[in-house]
Amino acid sequence: MIMLVVGFILWDRFDNDGAYTADVERSFREASLEMPGGWKLPTITFNRDPLKQ
Repeated sequence: MIMLVVGFILWDRFDNDGAYTADVERSFREASLEMPGGWKLPTITFNRDPLKQ
């Protein structure tokens, strides 16, 4: 099964200019935007004031 997936990806990248994998990536991106909360950039937050000791 793994060889089948790897073979498909290699075929798509080299012989098909990545058309199928680009469509799958676009589909995942659109689905994540439709989820509650949507997609947001990851952020780093601090729970305490770094200047206080």
